[in-house]
Amino acid sequence: MLDLATPIDLGVQPYHDHLHALACQIFEDASEAHHADDKPFTARLLGPPDKCVGVVLNWLPDTSPPVAALPERLRFGAHWCEVTGAQMRRIPLDRLADTAQGRRVRLAVVTPAKFRQHGRDYPLPDPYLIYSTLARRFRSAGGQAADDDVRDLSRSALLYAHDIHTEKYRWHGTTSAGFIGTIALGLPRTATPSASRLFAILNGFAVIAGLGHGTTHGLGAVDVLPP
Repeated sequence: MLDLATPIDLGVQPYHDHLHALACQIFEDASEAHHADDKPFTARLLGPPDKCVGVVLNWLPDTSPPVAALPERLRFGAHWCEVTGAQMRRIPLDRLADTAQGRRVRLAVVTPAKFRQHGRDYPLPDPYLIYSTLARRFRSAGGQAADDDVRDLSRSALLYAHDIHTEKYRWHGTTSAGFIGTIALGLPRTATPSASRLFAILNGFAVIAGLGHGTTHGLGAVDVLPP
């Protein structure tokens, strides 16, 4: 987490592209594919775009991030911001279940979230897409999840309630849309213990990995809410 010297207003510019460029500068070198769909990191702003006070960068694998030194200044498009502090916290993948235990969870989706389904944008909180994509990224980061548990969880997860709306955003020179708001997800009582544990792990993983497509750009950022 990088703290800025003064809040900055990013609400009038396509900050998603700038946030992605910043994260690539820190985590990648010139030889890597900057526009790849799947990457081992995510990024999000601290605070709303019009009053941004910092940046959260998440390195997903259980390995040390390839960061030689944290920057003293951050660039968002034409804006340069002084960094006044940095905090680093490591959460082992096998401890993520501690974040959201039980068969129910409430998530606050604070930036637009969408999924890619059959080559098209799908801006709705589909439980199957939520947990199948989280499981794929969790495995890519080195997390352990059995095929049967991933299949059982993805097929049995339920959307119990939601209070969402569509929000447009700019990135890659075009306008897209995703959903923001609160969603309540859960498992039926018939869920196996191993699927229930994976449910808890992936809910914790969602906080650092985000939901859906574009999480390296600050899209799909979520927080776990009290029950």
